[in-house]
Amino acid sequence: MSEKKIVIGIAGNIGAGKGTVTDYLKEKYQAQQMRYSKILADILERLYLDYDRDNLNTIANGLRDMFGGDILSRVLEGDIKNEEAEIIVFDGIRKEAELNYFKNKVENFVFAFVDAPVEVILNRITQRQEKVDDREQTLEKLKASQNQESDRDVPGLKKLADFVIDNGGSLEDTYKQIDEMIKKIKKII
Repeated sequence: MSEKKIVIGIAGNIGAGKGTVTDYLKEKYQAQQMRYSKILADILERLYLDYDRDNLNTIANGLRDMFGGDILSRVLEGDIKNEEAEIIVFDGIRKEAELNYFKNKVENFVFAFVDAPVEVILNRITQRQEKVDDREQTLEKLKASQNQESDRDVPGLKKLADFVIDNGGSLEDTYKQIDEMIKKIKKII
């Protein structure tokens, strides 16, 4: 990887705004987006299975059980090495092993955690309907899904973040935080 390449990993609870942060980085800073879920979606598509939370969790947990907790990070690192963009951004870090892989193996890696209140998250999920089961989401189901094996470690990653972005307010506030983050990253890299 080139020394100039900045790799930004993003984590946050379902619906916290990881996509909002990624989209802004793509639009304003021409970042190239990568996704853990793309790896899983490729597998689900090949198996002719629905792209829903249960199937994503089953595939992710199975891969981790069979090949180690950092398997998705190893695959993603290979994809990142082939990218030429100055800034690479990816979301979906869910496990400390995935985060540690990047912190220990990838130069110029920065970790950002996106946070938002659970009520805001629920509203976003039901409106965007990204996955087949999103329109039936309730507060109880959301809390239960955040407690599934694949997502239960996400809140604990916040304490390991280089940057925490509060996405509970306006988009303008979120964008200001992202701009500040990029300024600081460019000073240290």
